[in-house]
Amino acid sequence: MTEATCPQQALAQRQAADWFALLSSGEAGEHERRQWLDWRQAAPVHEAAWCQVEEVVSRFQSLPPALAQHTLNAPALDRRAALKLLATLLAIGGAAAAGMRSELAQQTFADLSTGVGERRSWTLADHTHLHLNARSAASVQFEGRRRQVRLYSGDFMFQVQGRSDPHPLQITTEHGRIEAEAARFMVSQRAGRVAVSLFEGALRLQPDTAPWQALGAGQSALLQPGRGVSVGPLQPQVAAWERGLVFAEGMPLRHYLAQLAPYRTGLLSCDAVAGRLRVSGVFSLDHSDRLLAQLPDILPVRVRYFSRYWVRVEALG
Repeated sequence: MTEATCPQQALAQRQAADWFALLSSGEAGEHERRQWLDWRQAAPVHEAAWCQVEEVVSRFQSLPPALAQHTLNAPALDRRAALKLLATLLAIGGAAAAGMRSELAQQTFADLSTGVGERRSWTLADHTHLHLNARSAASVQFEGRRRQVRLYSGDFMFQVQGRSDPHPLQITTEHGRIEAEAARFMVSQRAGRVAVSLFEGALRLQPDTAPWQALGAGQSALLQPGRGVSVGPLQPQVAAWERGLVFAEGMPLRHYLAQLAPYRTGLLSCDAVAGRLRVSGVFSLDHSDRLLAQLPDILPVRVRYFSRYWVRVEALG
């Protein structure tokens, strides 16, 4: 990039960020969208800047949890938040790249990982059966009698076999540790949230800032930084993703879309009103485009495709 082109490209990037902020805020009407298309066609540097926006959006699912939490889980982005976010993402080539690459390296070089829409199973050296949902990654370390699995991000179903030695399987999460000897359980670690669901056996949980706590079959737990363990009843169909399904019984739309997100490349979001609408039914995760196309038939929403990487569900009216 030469000094002569830097100012022009920098201006186009700022304008592209501004358009992104406006379009993602829900404030844009048909007039603004036509102006956006006119701006893109006005100069090659504008189209190149917008393509960079689409490329950045397509990488949202691979961002570190602390940053991705503000994009994928937020029901809407106001203009200031969107501008700040995109400015940060467009700086990947600068100082922010080191931190980004560190997290992406964890995903890339994990011992076990899955891609978009991919589910896989492994049998570990101690005969533990481990099933990963789409966009999940973990590393395994077995040394002597030490058995440890480190979770980076995703959904994980464990079937741990009973053993005669006193060394349980240890699972390291973002917000604490889990110990299991003979149990069937699921751990979901996405966007800074760690949820544990126990179907059979018993577990011991230790949040980063609290003592060990027992969890029994039929219970679930949420590990939260600085708040210990929050225990509640097990949701029976929480692991339906193993069969490629979503069981929704009055499920908030924002939670429903969060389950579809690992099966799509790019950004899938909704506005605040749409996010509170309730969805019921049994749906196949392997047909996310079909599920999105069906949403306007069952809910008062519209599904807007800004690009193949950027889909937003909005409430009507």
